[in-house]
This record gives sequence, C-alpha cells and structure tokens, in this order.
Amino acid sequence: MNITDHEIQAYVDGELPPGDMARIDAAIASDVMVAARVEREKRLRAKLRGAYDPVLSEPVPARLQASLAADAAPDRADNVVELQPRRAFARSRWRTPVIALAASVAALAVSMWLRPAGPVRMQDGQRVAHGALARELDSALAGAPAPGAATSIGLTFRDVDGRICRSFVQGEIALAGLACRENGRWVLPVVSRAVTGADGGLRQASSAAPAEVQAAIDARLQGDVFDAAQERAARDAGWR
Repeated sequence: MNITDHEIQAYVDGELPPGDMARIDAAIASDVMVAARVEREKRLRAKLRGAYDPVLSEPVPARLQASLAADAAPDRADNVVELQPRRAFARSRWRTPVIALAASVAALAVSMWLRPAGPVRMQDGQRVAHGALARELDSALAGAPAPGAATSIGLTFRDVDGRICRSFVQGEIALAGLACRENGRWVLPVVSRAVTGADGGLRQASSAAPAEVQAAIDARLQGDVFDAAQERAARDAGWR
C-alpha cells in the first residue's frame, strides 16, 4: 500500500480525516513495513517532545513577569475598585505570550526559508527543496564538493521505502535538513537550524545536523550509507 511520509506524520498527529485514519489502521494491521514506519514516527515524536517540552514548563523569567504585570496594571485612582474578572485575566496573561514565544522561535526561521525566493516551498502539503538548494541536491557530491558551494552534503542513503535521501547544510542561511527523492523532487521531511561551533561558524554537514535531523536519519536509514562510487552512480542515474 502506497502511504506517504506526510500521511504517516498526519496519522501520528491525529490530523487525518476518519476515513484515512481507518485506512492506515488497516494498513498497519496487514503490512509490517507500514507498522514499522508508524512506530518510527512515534519514536521520533517522543524524542522531539523530550527535547522541547521542557521549554514550555520552565518558569517565566522574573523580568518578563514584571514587564507583563506592569502592562496589565490598570491606570486608576485609589478609590476605584478593580473587578475580580480583571484580576484573573491579568494573572493568566503571561501564559499565552510564553507559549507563543516558544513556538515562534522555530516558526520564524521556517517562514524565512519559505519566503518566495527561499530554498523551501510547500507543494501538496509537503516541504520541497527549491531553487539553488534543489539544484545542489541534484548535483553535489559529499566527497567532491564544488568550490564555493553554499550547500554541503552529509550522508546519502536509501531509506526504508527505497527512496534516496541526503542530509545537507545550506550555509548561507544556516539551514540543515534531510531531503528524500520523490516523484522527481526533493521532499524535506525535516528542516531545522544548523548547529554552529563555539566560534559561531557552521560545522561540516556531518556534524551540523541538529538532533531532529539525526533522529529522522536514524528512523529512515536502511543498510549502509553510500560510498563515493555509489553516490556518483546514483546521481548519474537521476537519484532513482
């Protein structure tokens, strides 16, 4: 049964229509490969929750609390009585900004990558490589990078669905991710900020991938990564 990564991700997140949820439930029961893909996606979600959920449970910094409290304080004379609903609202106002801040850090970076001239576009509900990033994923070799190339290739391998996938770092905008060849384009199941060194510079592609990219590689890797000859042969064959 042909079930895309996008459908698997939406299934694990509970975002598919009931009919599609039932279809994938049936596929899990009858196809061990589909069941394994769903389980890997669940493990990936668990790793990401372990990495990022603590951010939302951290106490609000005193400086932010003071700022929000000052903003919430009404201008009134001493003889004006403040109504209870107003106080309850003021106490809860900090929650929304803090949660939004945690989500917007990643969302801001993604919105920059998705701008019209950016390296990522949305097509059919999937992120796909665009422009120079797509061209470099088509042509670049990990073992023989082109002088001055903006994109550095890390690993090239065939995933559990038989697609060729490549990890990469796009140095100009510090974008790291995993690209998998699907229907003549590079689908990006995961993208994130690249890891920088102590001097603030980007590391090599093999070590600049953040935890979520590494987890995506671990979930999809089947067999060994390509050596230089296999990588070149795959490129010459159009990444099929």
